[in-house]
Parts: sequence; structure tokens; C-alpha cells
Amino acid sequence: EGTLTLLSWQAVSIINPYLSTGTKDYHACSLVLEPLFNYNASGELVPTLAAEIPTVENGGISEDLTTITWTLKEGVLWSDGTPLTAEDFVFTWTYCTTPETGCSSPTSFTNVASMEAVDDITLKITFEAPSPFPYNPFGGYLAPVLQKAQFENCVGAAAQGCSEQNTFPIGTGPFTFEQR
Repeated sequence: EGTLTLLSWQAVSIINPYLSTGTKDYHACSLVLEPLFNYNASGELVPTLAAEIPTVENGGISEDLTTITWTLKEGVLWSDGTPLTAEDFVFTWTYCTTPETGCSSPTSFTNVASMEAVDDITLKITFEAPSPFPYNPFGGYLAPVLQKAQFENCVGAAAQGCSEQNTFPIGTGPFTFEQR
């Protein structure tokens, strides 16, 4: 409950981390848009939107290191009340890897061959080659998920013209943007 006022030495320019290159923007985005996991102060992976961190031992990473399967926390809602689904992650990958979008974080998806929404809460990522560290896609505040319903008309060249979406994204985080 309440209001958070974010003050920075420089004004936030855009609230879409995939079109931003400024730390001030990434920090502002992280209050609204969330990834599968974040890192704690010790550098350990901590689930955010994921139910657990996949490993080879728990079966979430294939033995050959070419796939990682994430299970989302059940019941997570976007701030508009609609459910977060694995399809939102597939969409975000498509959004960022479409060259005309001008994504500033394409390295978040390096070596990714495909993504599949197995069901509403299961995301399977397949890599082009074995990936000993398969946690770049949707890991940390630089690679959060975007709501497909809000951004689906903003892929490619249309991305730059989506002022409302880029300024007031619908998120799963603890805050929403009312003004900038």
C-alpha cells in the first residue's frame, strides 16, 4: 500500500528494458517487470516468477545441456488481473529477437534455438548447442517478461511507436506506473 517516489540524477527515459540502454531505466523497470529469477547478494539464483531453479539434478536441465524447462509459480497475475503464462515468455523472446524491434538485450537470448510454452506454466527453452550456463534467458532485471497482450502489436518496426506500452508497461512486480 502506498506510493513509491523514485528519484534519480537523470529522468527515466523508457520503462521497456528491451529498448533501453540506461541503468536508470533498468532500475525503474525492475519495480514493475520481473524475470524468472534474480540473484541474491551471494550471487545465488533465487526464483522470482519461477517455482524453482531448474538443475540437471532435479530434471529441469537435460543431461546433454541443450534444454532447460522452467515451471512458473501458479497464480501469478499481471497488474491488469490476467494470468501470467509461459506464452508471455515465448512472446518476449520473439519480440527481442526480431531484428527490426531494435532490442538492446539480444545477448540475453544468445544460443537459443527455440522456446515452447508446453502448457500455461511450463516453458521449455532449447539451445543451439550445449549450454553449461543456461540461465541467461529471463534471468535478472535486464531480461524480464513482457505481457504478450500489451505488446503483441509492438514487434519489429512498430516497437518504437508504442509509447503507451513503453511508458506504462503492465507488470507482475509490486508496483505499477501512474505517471512519469
